[in-house]
Amino acid sequence: DDILYLETRDRLLHYHTATDTWSVRGSLLKAEKDLAAYHFARCNQCYLVNLQYVKAVENDFVHVNTDRLEISRRQRAAFLTAVASYIGGVL
Repeated sequence: DDILYLETRDRLLHYHTATDTWSVRGSLLKAEKDLAAYHFARCNQCYLVNLQYVKAVENDFVHVNTDRLEISRRQRAAFLTAVASYIGGVL
């Protein structure tokens, strides 16, 4: 519930929270499968975003907390659909 987003970089999986970042060896694909039930969606090959913390989507970027993450062309349609479904379900 505290995870804002996950990032894969330098062969590590970085978990970003509001207060800290911690890193483990792991696969973003496995994390995506493990977190699918918790409203996480991939915005590009490097990021898995907790939809609960999406503040805005602007052009090719998603704003999560104070970070701005790029949305890839390949993931754009699926990510925007996931955001819309989440917002529709929450409201």
